[in-house]
Amino acid sequence: MNKEIKIYIGLTSLLLIDLIFYLTFEISFIGNLIDRTILWVWFISTFYIVFKYIRRRWAKIYGGILIIMIGMSLLPMMVPFLTTIGFAIVSQDSIKIDNEIHIRETSKSVIAMPYISVLKDYWIFEREIGKTDFNFEINNEFFRIDDAKSIKRLPESNDQKIILEFEFENGKILREI
Repeated sequence: MNKEIKIYIGLTSLLLIDLIFYLTFEISFIGNLIDRTILWVWFISTFYIVFKYIRRRWAKIYGGILIIMIGMSLLPMMVPFLTTIGFAIVSQDSIKIDNEIHIRETSKSVIAMPYISVLKDYWIFEREIGKTDFNFEINNEFFRIDDAKSIKRLPESNDQKIILEFEFENGKILREI
C-alpha cells in the first residue's frame, strides 16, 4: 500500500475518532482550530486521493460512495450537510474564565437552539462539563454572552457545581452549571 494512502487512512481514522468522541462523550481537542484543520486537510486530501487514483476501481467506488452520502445528507432538509459546512466555516470564540474553565456559545446543529457550553481543559483535550441557556433576561431585556461586561467563576464553586456570574450593563445574573 502506498505511503500517501496510509496517511489518508490514518487521517480519516483520526477524523472519525474525533467525531465519535465529540458526539458521544463531548470530548474534543482544545478549541476548534485542530478539529477544523483535521477536517479541511481530510477534505482536500480526499480530492487528491480520489483524482490521483481515479483509474483504479476502489477510487471510483470510494468517490461514488462519498457523492451518494453527500446527496443523502441533502435529503433531510440539508441538516447534516449544513451542520458540517457550519462547523467548517463558522468560528466559535471561547471566553476563558480561569485556568481550567472556558465557555463558548455553540450549537450541535443548524436547527437546534444555541446554548452556552462550559468546557474544562484536559491537556490537549477539552470536555463539556455543563451547559446553560444562551440568553439572559434582565428587566424584560435579553442579552447574549457577547453583551457581558465580565464573566467570573464564583469561589463557592467546586468540581460538582460551578457558579458563573455574568455582569451586564443592567445587572448581574448567576448561573449554576
